[in-house]
Amino acid sequence: MYRIIVLFLTMSILASCARSQGVGYPNFPAFRPLPGQGQYIRPEYLNPLPTPRIPPEDACRSRLYLSLVGRHEGSIFIPGLPGRKRVLKPAFLENFDYEPDDTLYIDPPLIEVREFLPDQILYAPSISTVTDRFALGPIQEDRLTIELDLEGYVEEVRCG
Repeated sequence: MYRIIVLFLTMSILASCARSQGVGYPNFPAFRPLPGQGQYIRPEYLNPLPTPRIPPEDACRSRLYLSLVGRHEGSIFIPGLPGRKRVLKPAFLENFDYEPDDTLYIDPPLIEVREFLPDQILYAPSISTVTDRFALGPIQEDRLTIELDLEGYVEEVRCG
């Protein structure tokens, strides 16, 4: 019984001494890292970024289709573009009064307007008219407008 009491006292004294020295072994001091040492620093490129959104002034996502500029109309699958779209192309009336040498107009005075409905799978436009540039109708910000030149190459892609 005496041995158990002595053993218990010895163990409690050793345990209290070990706690008083701090972290580490009795012969080694506790490790104290330098500022920034041993800490994981997350690289900047791994930090989360907010999802980029289409700016409100580009409601028809015309910036996504700027690569169409300079391409011919025949190489573009226009019904495959999402949403409402409109194709504007310079046009002439096929009447007998028209003189090709007429220098009154540098650009053709009329344009051919072809409008495509959303999710339209046929290549034929839903509306095709020849009209004056001033009578194009209301501007719709969610409609993609593709403007062609005389030869059928894309000059401009915009909303409207």
